Amino acid sequence: MKVHLIRSKNYDIEDFNNVLNLLRKYRGSIEFVPSEPILMPDSDHEEIYDTKKDFETKEPFPRRSISYFFEEIESSPKISFPHRIQTLSWEQLFEVCKKYRRDQQIDENDHIILLNDVPNDKNWFGCVDETMKNYFVQTNDWDWYFGNSIDDRFPVTYEIVSWLLRSMMFQKQNDIMDNVHDEPRGCMMDFCVDKTQIVLKMRTADLCPECLGILEQRDAIRTHLRQLFDIMDGLRDNIMFRQRSHLLMQLSKMEIRGRSKTIYLTDLGDLQINLNPKERALYLLYLNHPEGIQRSYLIDYKTELRSYYAQIGNQSTNELIDQAINRLVDITDNNMNEVMARIRSKFKHAVGEEQAKDYSITFTPHGTHKILLNRELVEVVD
Repeated sequence: MKVHLIRSKNYDIEDFNNVLNLLRKYRGSIEFVPSEPILMPDSDHEEIYDTKKDFETKEPFPRRSISYFFEEIESSPKISFPHRIQTLSWEQLFEVCKKYRRDQQIDENDHIILLNDVPNDKNWFGCVDETMKNYFVQTNDWDWYFGNSIDDRFPVTYEIVSWLLRSMMFQKQNDIMDNVHDEPRGCMMDFCVDKTQIVLKMRTADLCPECLGILEQRDAIRTHLRQLFDIMDGLRDNIMFRQRSHLLMQLSKMEIRGRSKTIYLTDLGDLQINLNPKERALYLLYLNHPEGIQRSYLIDYKTELRSYYAQIGNQSTNELIDQAINRLVDITDNNMNEVMARIRSKFKHAVGEEQAKDYSITFTPHGTHKILLNRELVEVVD
């Protein structure tokens, strides 16, 4: 079974890869296939929400006359009103899936899920078309539900898995609607009309006994189910780890993998920290020197820094490599501060502000820069 993940052009490639890596971590009979970025159609419609209540209000939830199944999205506290947004219709979003299927000659039995960062005119988070093979999942504004408590890739991945499970449970859209839970049970089929209910569903990441019975009656392919439930279990474990880590003062283990020295946080669902070659070279240098390095002494580590950059960088000549490293170690150049700032920003985005202090290169009262992370949590994997 193939699931094609296509992304809108403005959906960040690093975020897309993090979702893909999380899905692929759990091996099985389902193959997740990435795509090149898709150019989305132009928006010709603007939605105007005069108040927060207007933004959160939707049409009554129909049971048997629906064309799509969808999940509610709650407004962000950061939004000011009146709120104006350019949107795309569901028809436009599904046409992107259909066009991709035609252009790439995708088998009719394959699933296509559009990871989309453009708001839709119904203000819903996701839906499926009449074929039960084409979907879109909204990738932004998850902080409206969770704030900064979890990484966006977890709810996006959860939605992908949920759609695939629903397609195995039901053959028709109306069947889905008839089995939606109005009252929350901590089940994937909960309707979730408010933030608290959505948080409950994400924390349980499971199906209720009734829905499990529906799956059993459908005689779904067990290898597919096993893989999807493995992903669900992993999501739940990773969400709980992140939520408890600050309380328990627990940090994720880090792995440095392969010749490219790519950085992963293994306890956070193999979260990749997408540092560019220069950032990674500087980070590896400080990781190798837990005692720290004073800024004025960085030039003394030029050879080691250059060796990292030459190994993992994409510069074509020794001259370009030397130019890049010379800028980093030059005390009159601000390049090192700029690189460190980008590293801090990426760790902050990945693990939150508090934990980023342990993973980032930070300035200490002793006048050195260092990485505070306990090196027992770091493993180099060739």
